[in-house]
Amino acid sequence: MELNDLPQEHQHPAKMRVVPLGFEADVVEKLEKIFQRDRAEQRAYTTIYPYTNESADILLVNYDNPAALSEKNAILAQHPDLHIVAASQGALSDESITYSIHPYQVHGILLAARLLSTFDKVPDGSAPEAQSQTATPALETPDNSSADIAQSYSVLVVDDSVSIQKSLEINLLTLQHIDHIDFADSGEMALEKIEAKQYDIIFLDVMMPGIDGYETCTRIRQMPLYKKTPIVMVSAKCSPLDEVKGIVAGCTTYLTKPVQNEAFQKLSHRMMEWLVNKKTPQQ
Repeated sequence: MELNDLPQEHQHPAKMRVVPLGFEADVVEKLEKIFQRDRAEQRAYTTIYPYTNESADILLVNYDNPAALSEKNAILAQHPDLHIVAASQGALSDESITYSIHPYQVHGILLAARLLSTFDKVPDGSAPEAQSQTATPALETPDNSSADIAQSYSVLVVDDSVSIQKSLEINLLTLQHIDHIDFADSGEMALEKIEAKQYDIIFLDVMMPGIDGYETCTRIRQMPLYKKTPIVMVSAKCSPLDEVKGIVAGCTTYLTKPVQNEAFQKLSHRMMEWLVNKKTPQQ
């Protein structure tokens, strides 16, 4: 395996070269489209492959793929100065990692800004060792503009539809400070989870088997720790009567499904304001 430097005239010094390891072909194709986005006066990226003779700057490694880890080790043995951006669903302790992200940040154009913001933190040049001493291998660190927000938030998604659960998960993972997402497929299961653990925000489907979303919301609001927790009712029903029923039950706002990216992004700004502006613990 070779990643030798090409002569200077064949290099593209304006671009950081990223080698993706352990991702499916369709994911790599999306990654290439993300890199082709116009980012005026910002760093550019290009995708290269480990079996070419081009030099590389970043290894984007799927740490949930054992074969990718073996390939990563082989590359680092020859090029120890490469920076590692690790994608994993779990916590990592590899000292060679410069930054970590969640795999969903690589899987779609929707998450492009979050992915590119992580790459932008990788310093130019070599010596990732110095960076790894100060960077904690965790699911993406907050931007400097949000450095004063130390808290991370946990979310409970309550919906009996797996596709809606996945849609909300993908959208939530685009947000900073969301570090944990749990799921429940019924109101009864949601209440069990809520009694066992405190969540910072709850997405609650209206129509579910067993007790419906309105009754679940009412019971949640009866718990002292959840009197001020944001509860977003998720429903295909959005008539004024439905909204009134949700407000009476105690919901904070509504989100119509299927979940649209633009609607979620608008909601996300409000959600983070609710959480950040909460100066004191809930009573």
